[in-house]
Amino acid sequence: MMGCEFETKVKLDYIQDFEMMFERMKIDRPREAAVYYSILILDSPKEFSDFLKAAEELANITRRPLETGRASLLRNGLIAKVLFSNETNESFGRESYLPVHPRAIWENIKDDLKHFIAEDTFNAIEHHLKEYSKSYDDNFNKYGIKLKRNGNVTLQYSGKWILYTLLNNCIENGNHLKMQVGGKHFFEEPFLGYFKKFLALDTKVQLIVDTKINEEAIEGLKKDYGDKFELKYFPENVSGTLRNYVFGKELAVNGIKILPETNKEPSYIGTAYVNLDDVEVLDKKFNNLWELAKFIK
Repeated sequence: MMGCEFETKVKLDYIQDFEMMFERMKIDRPREAAVYYSILILDSPKEFSDFLKAAEELANITRRPLETGRASLLRNGLIAKVLFSNETNESFGRESYLPVHPRAIWENIKDDLKHFIAEDTFNAIEHHLKEYSKSYDDNFNKYGIKLKRNGNVTLQYSGKWILYTLLNNCIENGNHLKMQVGGKHFFEEPFLGYFKKFLALDTKVQLIVDTKINEEAIEGLKKDYGDKFELKYFPENVSGTLRNYVFGKELAVNGIKILPETNKEPSYIGTAYVNLDDVEVLDKKFNNLWELAKFIK
């Protein structure tokens, strides 16, 4: 019991689940990160003081280690920081972060984790995932950004966070995905692995990169997933810092890459839209860019 104002749903087993996942993902400070992430998805407190109460009660973690865990999650793309929201009735509170869906984390790490934990532990995590998913959906709604069909929210995020978020939406809903990304590192790990997961789903992907990619880098993708994606590029002298994502007619993120390119994560700022009219506008803008871009020959 945490007192009359705040009572957590988190159990030690839940923290241990995410700690094991984060260790295999090589997340720094996995214990502290797991405590913060568990409280965020299950309780979604609006004040840091409530996070701290739960962390101290459950794991004897004090303010500075908990802040370190939060910073690790942000740096590794497992949460995004809300900067401000507009035209929405949703209350984000002062401790305002959006986590990636626990299912997206699990789908990314489960095959690797299976080799390092007991079968009953693996099965227990899969069983707990139902509760994690229900709490996440209750707290962060269908698209993971708290908004339903009105308003927008502006975020500071990493490349991994946006791919995790889109991956979960594709797993859950399936849809046509349009992406305008930087091509320099997109076809390298870990991003290539995430992209393959998109293509393994029933998802059609249109991808614009901001530089010409060596044909050898995409030859295997074309062979395995040729009917699932189309790839175009802009010549280097016209490429910019825009990063756009349109998920069907339901969700769009209009972002920019913060310079210099060597910036540590999180290195993007963008606005997520769920209003159908706003999504349609960004969809049309993507289509216009698609017409201007060139196929890689």
